Amino acid sequence: MTGGAEDPDATVRLHRPAVPRRGSGQGMAPPPSPPAGTGASAAAAGEGRPGARKAARRVAVRLAAAAVMAGLAIAAGALWLGQRGPPPGAGVAPGGVSPAAGVPAPPPAALPGRAPPQADAGPPLLGEAEILAHRAAVPTLLRLAVNPRVFVLDFPDLASQGAALNRVAALVEKAGLPRDRLLTDSELAAAIARSRDTPETWYYGHDYRGRDLERFFALADRDGIALNPLESWVRAQFEHARRLVPEGEEVALISIAAPGPRMTEALRAAILRHEIGHGHFFTLPAYAAHVRRVWREGFTEAERAAFRRFLGAEGYDTEDEDLMMNEAQAYLIHTPDPQIFNAGLLGLPEAQVARMRALMRAGAPAPF
Repeated sequence: MTGGAEDPDATVRLHRPAVPRRGSGQGMAPPPSPPAGTGASAAAAGEGRPGARKAARRVAVRLAAAAVMAGLAIAAGALWLGQRGPPPGAGVAPGGVSPAAGVPAPPPAALPGRAPPQADAGPPLLGEAEILAHRAAVPTLLRLAVNPRVFVLDFPDLASQGAALNRVAALVEKAGLPRDRLLTDSELAAAIARSRDTPETWYYGHDYRGRDLERFFALADRDGIALNPLESWVRAQFEHARRLVPEGEEVALISIAAPGPRMTEALRAAILRHEIGHGHFFTLPAYAAHVRRVWREGFTEAERAAFRRFLGAEGYDTEDEDLMMNEAQAYLIHTPDPQIFNAGLLGLPEAQVARMRALMRAGAPAPF
């Protein structure tokens, strides 16, 4: 051959030294190997030529030795791997990348039914105009951007708002009803009927501070009162809101309903503005202190009595002084629509009500 013979698996090439022709002083390439199947052997072809026979034997010995050594190496490697196996983490670098292949290892499979924990971003922070533009197909929790402690329950209609919050109103604000227990369903229906209202119109908007809602749900648990599905939804939203506000700070839940047969766009806007005023009173201690000071020191007793008469006619508990001053500030500052609130409803001259409004506004530490 020229340069060497081809190994049968075409992967290894063994080079064979040239053998000089007998009787020749020049080196020459060995004769070509006989074709396979001719029956001519290397020993027969070299018979009578001792040098050629010795060279052939040397090559054969070397080939055999190489084959034996390769077989031993493969067998030893297989035995070692079979006994020990790869060490833990072998072939994978920190970070899940194989140093041999340079390919990132696949991430560990997630446990079935277990989603990775995510930070609770809470409901969207919206401005007043954005809240007004929102249309809830189902009851939805929103959050006031200018005061994130105020959460807005936006209902698709007055009926769902009433079902969710009328029993809270009975406990917290409505006159002549118990303050130490919740009304049953039949008692609530009777109370609404006595007021000549319907569940939809008992209140057009609601507002409650966190501690009043805590008391409501604690009484329900104590007395085994079964909450309806919308009341249970309110409980879940309240607990959600509590988790989003730093511990020790108060929250407020206010509500509005979507426009409908008894709720115009203008009325919805007026109610939202009014309820936001209550939210500020509940959650901004400096603002609440300002309101109390004006109520007690700035208003005359006749002016306070005028507000009590007006609010009593609306079904509010006039024995609750904090409720009276809270409603006074909400009507004077946060209810500019004269169709909803005006001096005539108080039975006072316009100039006098303007003075009361100015006292409430002057120095009020609130975001309005």
